[in-house]
Amino acid sequence: MENVTLPTAFPTRQAAAIEGRSRRGAVTGKLKTALDLMVWENLQRKDAAAKAGLADSSLRFAFRKPHVMAYYHASLKALRDNLRARNVHRLDGIADSSKNDMARVASIKALEQIADQADERGQGRGAAILPGLQIVIVNGTTAPRIIGPAPFPAPPAIDHQPDSRDPARAE
Repeated sequence: MENVTLPTAFPTRQAAAIEGRSRRGAVTGKLKTALDLMVWENLQRKDAAAKAGLADSSLRFAFRKPHVMAYYHASLKALRDNLRARNVHRLDGIADSSKNDMARVASIKALEQIADQADERGQGRGAAILPGLQIVIVNGTTAPRIIGPAPFPAPPAIDHQPDSRDPARAE
């Protein structure tokens, strides 16, 4: 008896024609490559699509899908977070070595603002912002401002004195 190998099943014409296509509802393949090129390599959409092997219109239409936008925004957040440490070091270098006093002052202010914002957020310990009311007292001669819906007009006055002509009150 001879070993006979059966031919393997071929994919459909559509699946064979589109190699590297993303799964439905997922960002994989050429789409992921194009988005990563846009975010991490600073390529324009048209150039990123061409380099990934996509048509520009395909990438443009993909941006209308919620899962694609979620991946893109998550990548942008990761990029911003990666640049933060470098930016702090740049500001520190400007504050230390710049010959321009205004640049030094501005970089120190920016560093202090970054530190204040980190303290307000609880430095990532999951501090939540709680709902509440904020009252701001301003010394000055400005009139108070109402922020929000306008107050209701005062109700009409009700006469609470008995009428002298009321027959029930007659003696």
